[in-house]
Amino acid sequence: MPHTNNLNGKSRPFSADRKAKRAGRKPAFLAKKPKSSKTPSAKDAVVGPAPAAAASSDPSIPRDRTKQTELIRAFHAIEKQLASPALTDPAERKKLEDERERLGGLAEYQRASVHGGDAQRGGESSKWLVKQIKELKIGVDSKDKDKANHKVEPTILEDGTKVWPKVERKKLRLLDIGAIAGTAYAGYPWISATSIDLNPQAPHVVKSNFFDFAPPQKDEDKYDVVALSLVVNFEGSLVNRGHMLLHAHQYLTPRGYLYLVLPLPCLTNSRYLSHERLTSILASTGWDVVRKHDSARLTYWLVRRSEDGPDGKEWKREQVRKGAGRNNFVIVVKPGAPIERGVAPSRDGTETEAATADEE
Repeated sequence: MPHTNNLNGKSRPFSADRKAKRAGRKPAFLAKKPKSSKTPSAKDAVVGPAPAAAASSDPSIPRDRTKQTELIRAFHAIEKQLASPALTDPAERKKLEDERERLGGLAEYQRASVHGGDAQRGGESSKWLVKQIKELKIGVDSKDKDKANHKVEPTILEDGTKVWPKVERKKLRLLDIGAIAGTAYAGYPWISATSIDLNPQAPHVVKSNFFDFAPPQKDEDKYDVVALSLVVNFEGSLVNRGHMLLHAHQYLTPRGYLYLVLPLPCLTNSRYLSHERLTSILASTGWDVVRKHDSARLTYWLVRRSEDGPDGKEWKREQVRKGAGRNNFVIVVKPGAPIERGVAPSRDGTETEAATADEE
């Protein structure tokens, strides 16, 4: 069939004129609109609160994820140099401290972490915990557990509508330590999270040290879960790390859970700690391991209060593996020892360090 613009191989008279008019022109949807230099007037202004994304933006934090990661790595590098025994020159120390302040110090580091730049944190570790809570039916009413553990069949009404049996779940109370902005469990309406942090980045996060946060006095106010996600490794006091495992009991229901997350090298590359030794320390401090999992960067542990409770044993720094290139991360347990105050935060236990001379 010949083209509509051709007649016996010859162009229609008007087709050339139409093509001439369209020459050099783009369809309207492809044409770029010129940028307006008009200043928005009050009439054009948005009335009401700013969008959530805009409200949460921080001009001091780089938007680019790579730059956020670079900021955090620079902070870690400075902390590592400041903690090195080889740093003896006061002028060099002052230079590093000034550089840390130029980067914004701990507050800036935490804000960058909130914006997702800290690759070491591995994103929100709450996802793994929520998955375990669902699989273990934690918070599901005991009379509904049999229902939850078997295949659920709906009731079919006369009109064909399917009605699924409702499984009752109580609202879990969770204490999130080192929550920063307190967003980890915001997307789960069946979790009531209380968030605390030394340097909170949101108004609903309580500014408090874990050891100074008052434990609940009434049974109904106790928590079902205490989350120590990437907290113990930042505690500079080796003794306080053990105290955290003991102190968590005061906040929990009789068979409550502790959620512990550490950088994986704290167990796989430490001179003083391994999976086996951590399991023994947890048992000694009153915890039964329920679930554990290692990702490429982190190790996740969900443990439950044991019926026997802590056994009062001390755990000192003892070498579990040898070889160069190890880190010195360790958890020391000294029941009854006072809480140590004023100890600088740890770098996180993953950096390779030389063996120290003051080993116990």
